[in-house]
Amino acid sequence: MADPWPDTLPQCFVVGYSEGLPDGVAEVTPDIGPPISRGRSSAMARPLSGQMRMTRAQIATLKAFVEVTLDRGALPFEFPDPTEVGETLLVKFAKGDKPSWQQVAAGVYRVGITLTVLP
Repeated sequence: MADPWPDTLPQCFVVGYSEGLPDGVAEVTPDIGPPISRGRSSAMARPLSGQMRMTRAQIATLKAFVEVTLDRGALPFEFPDPTEVGETLLVKFAKGDKPSWQQVAAGVYRVGITLTVLP
């Protein structure tokens, strides 16, 4: 079973987030003629990203969660669903895109999170 998103971290994105449809099309370009497209599978990963506000202590919790619990971000985890209250999604951090943050006020950080929602 996947580890859950820590309760001590924000449970939702700051107003607004970005979500997309999965890329379920395989395309082959033959030597002659137009590309040939077909559906891959109905079980495809899709993107989800947004921003959260965190304190210094929450940043430390986030770092420990990613580095230790998730083995440097390699493992999937359960994340609160932004559209269904009380539901979770199985996600992992997008390849090469770990959380990043910038200080916006004394002790307050804006954290960017890019996830891949797994089927």
